[in-house]
Amino acid sequence: MRAFVLALIAAFVVALGASYVLSRFQEPASVAFSTSGVRLSDVN
Repeated sequence: MRAFVLALIAAFVVALGASYVLSRFQEPASVAFSTSGVRLSDVN
């Protein structure tokens, strides 16, 4: 039982770390896949 609880805590910590890393480095597709010559509008 103790190993299971430690595994849950470890999974939670890893998930929080991954969430933080992804939120810091992720950018919208309009920024990531556009060049200087493209015109993108903000029309939804």
